[in-house]
Amino acid sequence: MHCANDLLKKSLSPANANCIWRTDRSYFYPTETPGVSPGCINVSPCWFQQDNADVSFCPEISASLKGPQGISIIKSMRRPSLLASAALRVMHPSLYWASLHTTLEIGHWAYSNGQTEMFERIRHWASVFTGVTVMANHWSPAHHNPKCCPEWFDIMTLVGNYPSARMKLHNLGIELVYDSGVMVAFCGRLVRHEVDLQTGDRWVWAWFMRDSVHNHFKMPRGEHSLYSEADYAKYSKVEDILNGM
Repeated sequence: MHCANDLLKKSLSPANANCIWRTDRSYFYPTETPGVSPGCINVSPCWFQQDNADVSFCPEISASLKGPQGISIIKSMRRPSLLASAALRVMHPSLYWASLHTTLEIGHWAYSNGQTEMFERIRHWASVFTGVTVMANHWSPAHHNPKCCPEWFDIMTLVGNYPSARMKLHNLGIELVYDSGVMVAFCGRLVRHEVDLQTGDRWVWAWFMRDSVHNHFKMPRGEHSLYSEADYAKYSKVEDILNGM
């Protein structure tokens, strides 16, 4: 977070400035940790500005990774990158392999087309996800992520020093524990979610993929994650126990 502090500080727009809520200053609160500012940045070694994947456009690295600080930011994210990738390998194997092939194809394309800066970034990129939103002390209203495919999972990883928190999943009618160290995965396009916490210090890495990137490199999306019959049997036993309490 310290490596990205200058970018976080510059990311915020004036409150109520008719900008998107993700960078509207009114959705952030001050940090207590020295050297880390509230903010929200997108980090990706390969994406399309405005998600425009027309044939006349070439993929590029996100603004956060341009310049000498780009490699430092990627290297500082290695551990959370590997943890999120390992979790996806367990939770959604087909998406994991499709995304791994995509990141490898990005590296091959960047090298073959003389995209030196992109190649250097993807060479140090330790995640199968093609992007991550880094947020510091950001509370979010109920929303969904329309650029996520229905078959895909977004993964949120959290660290910090803050009171016990809950993530509300409105159309599922449930709440999840959202404490430091928790990792949450679901399809952000289908599940409307909200986190309303404005105390303490909370830093979130929201790992995501863009359909435009997979399509550009002609990579598969990955199928839906499905429960096996054995999983259903285990769930039924737990449900019977809970209903009997």
